[in-house]
Amino acid sequence: MRSGTVRVLVVAVLLLGMGVPVLAEELVNMEFRQAPLADVLQILGQLGGYNVLVDPSVQGEVSFVLNDLPVQEALDLVTRTTGYRYQLVGNTLVFASEQRLKSEFGTESVRFVGVEHVSADAARGLVSLVVPSVRSFVDAERNLVVLYGLESDLKVAEQVLKEYDRQAGSSGSAVAEVPAVEFPDQGLASETLVFQAVTIEYADGQRILDMVRELLPQREFRFHVETGLLTARATAEEWEVLKALIEQHDLPDIVLKGILRSGEQKLALVEHRGTAYSLQVGEELLGWRLRELGEGTAEFEFSQGGRRFTVRMGR
Repeated sequence: MRSGTVRVLVVAVLLLGMGVPVLAEELVNMEFRQAPLADVLQILGQLGGYNVLVDPSVQGEVSFVLNDLPVQEALDLVTRTTGYRYQLVGNTLVFASEQRLKSEFGTESVRFVGVEHVSADAARGLVSLVVPSVRSFVDAERNLVVLYGLESDLKVAEQVLKEYDRQAGSSGSAVAEVPAVEFPDQGLASETLVFQAVTIEYADGQRILDMVRELLPQREFRFHVETGLLTARATAEEWEVLKALIEQHDLPDIVLKGILRSGEQKLALVEHRGTAYSLQVGEELLGWRLRELGEGTAEFEFSQGGRRFTVRMGR
């Protein structure tokens, strides 16, 4: 039972004890699906009240749900689980790979941490697990752990070791090893055909072309990539149907990547043709205004005049 108490502590330390910069304590709720990591970090840093620089070394996409966490804890979890780090330089958070931070900003230091209630070997094992970027050595005779690495990482390692040792002492039992963590037939001769051209503003023109050809296979449609015009000869009645179809489907190809809530503030991370944008309710993208961000759902709505459309995340 006592050993279990220390094991619970280790997990708690992993989740709660890694932050060095003191960021905003307001709780955030986040859900991201295949969102660019660099954009997620940008939003998180801004919520903490900092300027943000994301190094090109930060690559990849992330999917996760985190609720009721301070910004700092969210930053620590996201960066460490994706293999990146951050460093506070003045009022700017710099995100990069560990190697990049070391070469540009880091100065390595040494710290000596003595432990009383756990073995130095067990303490060193914990450091390797929680802060693998820190190198550690053991002086078994003095039950001392020597830490070597970036100052920011050393603070985390020392905090972890001291709390680990304190909890082990309060449980009255030393722990000999570190627990593992797993982490749609017409064609009458008498009909009157009208030539018209309709502009495809947002959608993939080829996809719209395929749709209208399927709807009216007896008509000849063409799409001009350079002008974005869809042209054809069809009856006036057919053009009414076609225009309604095109208006329904000529919408921006916007992908919802994430939703983040912090107090009264709500942000949506969206992507359009490879470019990511963060939007607050009321802000516009491509002339479409974000009207609503759903509570408890991954749903929001854009509006332009009387037209609206909804995008859902991962559904």
